[in-house]
Amino acid sequence: MKHRMAILICMAALTASMSAEAQKSNSYKNAALENIATRTSVRSYLNKPVEAAQIEQLLRAGMAAPSAVNKQPWHFVVVTDKAQLAALAKANPHAGMAAKAPLAIVVCGDMTKALSGDAREFWVQDCSAATENILLAANALGLGAVWTGTYPNQERCKAVASVLQLPKNLIPLCTIVIGYPAGENQPKDKWKPENISYNVYGGKQPKEMPRPIRESDFVEFDYTQSPNLNPFTWFKGNGLLLASGDVKRHNAMTIGWGALGNIWQHDLSTITVYVAPARYTFEFMERYQYFTVMVFDEDRQDVLEYMGTHSGRDGDKGAALGLHVAYTEHGTPYYLEAREVYECEIMYRGPFDQRGFEEIPRKRYENFPAGIHSVYIGKIVSARRR
Repeated sequence: MKHRMAILICMAALTASMSAEAQKSNSYKNAALENIATRTSVRSYLNKPVEAAQIEQLLRAGMAAPSAVNKQPWHFVVVTDKAQLAALAKANPHAGMAAKAPLAIVVCGDMTKALSGDAREFWVQDCSAATENILLAANALGLGAVWTGTYPNQERCKAVASVLQLPKNLIPLCTIVIGYPAGENQPKDKWKPENISYNVYGGKQPKEMPRPIRESDFVEFDYTQSPNLNPFTWFKGNGLLLASGDVKRHNAMTIGWGALGNIWQHDLSTITVYVAPARYTFEFMERYQYFTVMVFDEDRQDVLEYMGTHSGRDGDKGAALGLHVAYTEHGTPYYLEAREVYECEIMYRGPFDQRGFEEIPRKRYENFPAGIHSVYIGKIVSARRR
């Protein structure tokens, strides 16, 4: 009895943890958008140094930016010396605040890493992307920052290069002045619909503009009354997707075998699925207590074909298809592009017993490289329809 109670407590803790992970994933998405919306230029700072660990985080953010052909044609000069900061303020008339700031990062283009020919100027875009990453990272860390331009003004470039003793292959693009904000800084609302065209210049927004699918588009429904849930055709006729895992790691696969019904008590509705041990999804089915079975519309057969012919060991199949993953309250993954989602709690798992095989299963497994399937009987805990 004590052993059983301990198991139940552990399962409850795992469920709560997975639910928390799902909520955390959504909060990360919202936090990222909020960070972009609240970023603003800050030109006044407290007399407080920026810690070395935070400076490294800023630089890591900068280096995470995309670049043409992954050339990463940048070099970052970190300036914390007061005399150097004052000299930078004089070298660039728009960077006067650097004289009273604890930190500046000068983003430079390294021409030894730049592309050749007409593509050479892509270094400007690459270093600009790195600059924006640093600005967003500063805002996320509670710092204030401002982008002050240098390139292509040759006089400023020459002056900044002189202060920093830059070699000829480094061109200073801009100086990011950074520090802890002195006072409140309200972001500006820069949304202007007049700056947007659709399809061609001046084109109007289509009346039936498709909108992103949201989790709120799914509603609970009484699956017991659904005429589509024919136990003899549901798996064969639809082609279904099985998924298991959590917000950190998960996988999905196409399934064509399964069963619907009741077991152990008349009011216990179940979905039974079968997964061979060679499948990547098998690892997740063995580890996690919940799984989802998804139904897709007929025009999304590409999803079922891809999921059935590619392995999740080689990459994120959902991302490759442009699918958007969401999570149930138990942290179980599903895709927003699905039409119906059934979440099940596993009540039984185990491999087929070969001793019970008659002719059909015996012949099936004679030359079946994926191994003998395991059976997973899941109690339906929720059914959602988009």
